[in-house]
Amino acid sequence: MKFRYYPALFVSSLLLGLVVLFFAQIWLLENKGHQLAGLQIVKSYVLNGIMALIVFFAIYIFRNKHRDLLGFFFLGGSLIKFTLFFIFLYPGFNQDGNMERLEFLVFFVPYGFASVLETFFLVKLLNTV
Repeated sequence: MKFRYYPALFVSSLLLGLVVLFFAQIWLLENKGHQLAGLQIVKSYVLNGIMALIVFFAIYIFRNKHRDLLGFFFLGGSLIKFTLFFIFLYPGFNQDGNMERLEFLVFFVPYGFASVLETFFLVKLLNTV
């Protein structure tokens, strides 16, 4: 695959994967009888999607100029994702004083998918630079 198609491939893979995961997770939660209202599931997927795009494009833009720092961009992006999680999602999850496994998974399912996809494309970028 040609290098110039990586951004389009990343964006389409990310969006398709997050949409499929979103509906699969909602379907699973509804079938298990969980209330979706307080879970902030949409906010979680949007936050993870936007941050994955920012991290990928930062890496893509600086791939030639700062080759040695690409791994740190990836790690910094993960740190920023966790920081945004604690700013925007954690207070809602922890309102009752207890963060349940379900609330944990609402954030970490899209986070894990986006991180795996970012890692895959980062490896591809590093192999072509």
